[in-house]
Parts: sequence; C-alpha cells; structure tokens
Amino acid sequence: MDCLTESEISQIARQQRDVGLQRLSSHFSWSEFCDERRCFHQDFVYDVAMFAAACGFLWPDVIQAAVMAKGIFPKLEGLDVPDLLSLLGAALSECSLNITSVQRHKFTSFLTNACVTRRRLLQAVVGGAVGVSITRLHLEVQLPPTPCALTQGTDLHEWEHQRRQAELTSVLQQKVEELRALRDGSRVRLGEVTVPEDEDLDGQGVLALVRTAVRATKDQMLQSLTQEASLLSDIQQIKLQQAALATRRLHNPALHNTGQISSNPCASLKDFKVELRESHKVL
Repeated sequence: MDCLTESEISQIARQQRDVGLQRLSSHFSWSEFCDERRCFHQDFVYDVAMFAAACGFLWPDVIQAAVMAKGIFPKLEGLDVPDLLSLLGAALSECSLNITSVQRHKFTSFLTNACVTRRRLLQAVVGGAVGVSITRLHLEVQLPPTPCALTQGTDLHEWEHQRRQAELTSVLQQKVEELRALRDGSRVRLGEVTVPEDEDLDGQGVLALVRTAVRATKDQMLQSLTQEASLLSDIQQIKLQQAALATRRLHNPALHNTGQISSNPCASLKDFKVELRESHKVL
C-alpha cells in the first residue's frame, strides 16, 4: 500500500465513483490478477471501503477495511457457505478496527450479504470465468390481439338484449305460422256415414244421419279450437315479453351507454313506441 493517508482516503470518499476508484486503486499493488479479474478485485475493495466510510468509520479504520477486502477477494474461490463465513470471521478478527458495536454489526452484515448472496458469481470471477461466453436464448411472448374499443363492439347488455329479441321473434314467427296453417286447413274430417241404399230417407232419417256426423266431428272441432286458443295465448305472451324487453331497454342506463342506442331521448322514445305498437298488433 503506497501512502494511503487519512487525508487521501477522505478525498477519495468525496469523489465520483470512477475517479475515486482509480485513485484508490493507485495506492495498491494488484499482483494477484493480471487479467479482467483485476477490475473486479478493485471494485470489491472500493465498495467495502466506501461502505465503511458511509457507516462513519474513522479514516484509519476505512483504510484497514480496504486492506482487509483486498486480502479476502482472492480467497473466495471454491468456498462453501460455512467456509466463507469462517474466512470473513477470521478476517474481521485479525483486522483491529476501532469501531462501535453498531458499526461492527453493519459492516459484518454488509460483508456477509455481499459475499454469501453473490457467492457463486464472485467464485466464478475469481476462478477466471470472466471470459467465458454465455449463450442467451431469446424468448418471444405472443400476446393476444388487443380487443376493440367498446364503441367499436357491442356491450354485453346490448348483446343479451339482441339475442333475447331474436329468440322471441323466431318463436313468435313459428307460432304465427302454426296458427295460419290451422286456420287455413280443415277443422274437421268427416268419417264415412252409412246410408241405407234400399230405402228412402225421410226428414227424420236425414236428421239422424246429420246428428251422427256432428257427434263424430265434435271432438275434432273441440281439439282444433283448443289448439287455436293455446296458440293465441302463446303469441300474446311472446308479445308481452317483447314489450317488457323494449321497456327495460328504454330505462336501462347500461344500454343507453353502449353506442348502439341513440343518445337522443326523443328518438329512443319513438323507437319504444313503435316496438310496443308492433307487439300489440292483432293478427
């Protein structure tokens, strides 16, 4: 160590890192390494010395901390954690630092964290692995496409409304077609009525044949009328559901904010009236 005085170390501690690192390194002989490891060695010594200065060590103790760090670095190769802790403990015991118990605790914790946490990295550097090339794999993550803005799509409430309206419209059309086919078709189908061929029928005989035919078709007529009434009831219920959907759409704020519904209240009310009028249209 060449003339590293208290005044000199105090000035080094006040300088920028690059300048202070070069100035501190100039006071030592770095015969341990002759390649890139020397730079890591100098960095390690500077970091330990500056931490000691930041902890409030007296300047002679800062110098002693730098000397201790310079002796520790070359011995880091091949040590496991217990051996590494033993090395640090021995170095601290040999170094006569005039520091408080708090300062000693901080300094010990710093050295332990620096050497144990980065143990493998430091051992690789000291062992000469600084020139080893490292292959890095490039990983690309394909993200899903960005969804369209809400103004370019359909709101969930609006989509559900449209789906339900389409479903009701389809069912209504089916019911209307069934009702039209029922009304356009034959209500009853007359069965064969046996008419005597060898005798003339008077009025009473014809009336009896008619009554027989009516009784035979009574059930068919009743079934047809019941089916028509059921279809009319289903159609009315579907139209009421459509009207209820239109009412909810008019008063639902979520649907008004979708961009699918006009922002003009008068236009919305007009559309609602049209839907309601269509729903109550009589077949």
